[in-house]
Amino acid sequence: MAADEMVGIRGNVSPRRLSRLVLAFAATLITLSGLSLLYVGSIASDEADQQAAVTELKLFENALKDRQSLLARDQLSMARWDRSVKYVVLKFREAFVEDEFVSSLWYDFGQDRTFLVDPGGQIVMTGQEDRVDFTRRTPDPEGDIAAIARKAVERHNANRVAVQGGFSQKQVTSIDVAKIAEFAFAEIDGEPMIVSAMAIVPDDEEVVLPEGAPYIVISAKPIDIELVRDLNSQLDFADVAFGPDAGGKVPLRSASGRVIGSFDWTGAHPGSHIWAVVVPVALFLSCLLALASLFIVRHIRSLSLQLEESEQRNREIALHDPLSGLANRRSFSEALEHAAGKAAASRFAVIAGDLDRFKAINDTWGHAAGDLVIKTVASRLAETVGDDGLVGRIGGDEFVILVNGFSDRARLSLLASRLMSAVGAPITLDNGVTTDVGISLGIAVVPDDATGANAIMATADRALYASKEGGRGRALFAADQSSGAARSASSGASHAA
Repeated sequence: MAADEMVGIRGNVSPRRLSRLVLAFAATLITLSGLSLLYVGSIASDEADQQAAVTELKLFENALKDRQSLLARDQLSMARWDRSVKYVVLKFREAFVEDEFVSSLWYDFGQDRTFLVDPGGQIVMTGQEDRVDFTRRTPDPEGDIAAIARKAVERHNANRVAVQGGFSQKQVTSIDVAKIAEFAFAEIDGEPMIVSAMAIVPDDEEVVLPEGAPYIVISAKPIDIELVRDLNSQLDFADVAFGPDAGGKVPLRSASGRVIGSFDWTGAHPGSHIWAVVVPVALFLSCLLALASLFIVRHIRSLSLQLEESEQRNREIALHDPLSGLANRRSFSEALEHAAGKAAASRFAVIAGDLDRFKAINDTWGHAAGDLVIKTVASRLAETVGDDGLVGRIGGDEFVILVNGFSDRARLSLLASRLMSAVGAPITLDNGVTTDVGISLGIAVVPDDATGANAIMATADRALYASKEGGRGRALFAADQSSGAARSASSGASHAA
């Protein structure tokens, strides 16, 4: 370009105007950069809030299902029993129903409401706490009780098996109780409740079921402050409450299809923490555009890492029991399925454990003391097993151990002895009181005792039940069980580890 042309351009644009143009251009760049960062912050904030809401909802639904499963497992102890078949199904004895059946469900497990529905669909017994009414009545066919009973009959029919002289039901472990139990919500006498229903069936098949529909036992607990507190003990959400309106985060629909209320809480907003970082950065960019560009790249990377860490934490939560920190039911089942698939080449063992005297601690010192005991026992179990296996918690006071470090009887016996000693050591509660619990163990060696994940757990469970029946604080190998042992009799020779 010629020199006179350059002079012409400079003459047409004054220094002030050029400064204004540069400032305007810089301001435009700064504004666009700031708006871009704010936009990214908005997306990241919304995504974090949405992910937190989805995670909270999933955690709450899992906690609610755990409470229903616990209700069903407690109910199963009376519903799957030869004596219940004998004195409810075959020959209805009011004294047995009142003194043993309803009394146990109330005093041992705190099940507030109990109903017995006969094969004709009539309610033949109504229990409230330990009070029993044997007035026979027909439930509203469109109501919750009738709907729950019908679905429970369908579940029973799907699992019914023919045996010599009549019928029984497929054996399931306490982990898989949902296969035979009908979970529901209902409004009973104007009060919302969680409900579990199942058929009364034999356990040892000393008696069998006749042809036709089964007797159904329906158990219910109110959705009250105590239940809400119990649910939130493993979640620690803010302002958790249950109300009669349907506008909460988790609406409950009864068995008959009516909305009977909803759970709600104040959700977490991790997006606000993102904003607290993004806004200062945007202000900083307005002063130092060049440096801010590098900072933005680094900061967006930091936000991505935070979101990735948050997702990793959520995945950890989904695979671990929130109270004890041990593997939860889902995580343990996946590990067991994997191990069972390689059992032919790599032997292992499964130990099922159940705490002794734990309910007495809960009843005497409250749920906080019970939670402390669970955490302490979990820590002792994990420390004792170490790198030789995986410890999981699958219920209130139920633990399982996958031992993959060895499978010989001598070392398993030694491990069982160490586990019982560790669990039985004194525990000091927050109030200064010293207490202790014991543990009963059932041991299944794979593939000697069983193959397949369900069969392995069922075998370990049976060994555990036999161990408890023979006296608490014992360990029993599945191979040492007496076949066909009656529920109320001794289980035969056991091996105390």
